[in-house]
Amino acid sequence: MRSDGAKSDAPRALTPREQAQARGLRLIHGGGEGRDETLRDRGDVARLLAASAADLLLHRISTVRAHEIEERVNRALRLFDRARTEPLARPILRRELDQLEAIWREGQAQRRGRM
Repeated sequence: MRSDGAKSDAPRALTPREQAQARGLRLIHGGGEGRDETLRDRGDVARLLAASAADLLLHRISTVRAHEIEERVNRALRLFDRARTEPLARPILRRELDQLEAIWREGQAQRRGRM
């Protein structure tokens, strides 16, 4: 409405939320909290492998580091299979996951330093 009470034919400005909805996007409220990156299951390990492949394609990591991550992921996946039937393999699996996670975090810290 205009100040004189009559309706205006001019379109009103859309809010950012309305603009996103018009483009088919939706806003995800994350609260600014990072995702817990502790490796717990096969899905977490697979996501790490996919992320390292993307980093390799974007030249953010070397082929040597990507190969090391791939080997450790393969080892961890084999240990997941063993840990299902051999309880003694669980601590070995946890140690391997911790080492893989440390390599990943080290790379993240280096990438943040470059940006």
